[in-house]
Amino acid sequence: MHYEENVKIDIEKLRDDLREESLGAYFAAGYGGALIESFDINKASPEELIDIAYRYGIDLNEYVL
Repeated sequence: MHYEENVKIDIEKLRDDLREESLGAYFAAGYGGALIESFDINKASPEELIDIAYRYGIDLNEYVL
């Protein structure tokens, strides 16, 4: 699924959920890479957050404003 540029997404909610997802992977499974990714999520641009969400398989429809 690809979004047109005129679709608005709640980026901060997406950022929070991605951070929780990656920290959950770190604390639940001890996956150290997830901890590093959580730091990347904090400073990611909106476009990078959308790319990360695609990698995680997150449905971006939940974030459309």
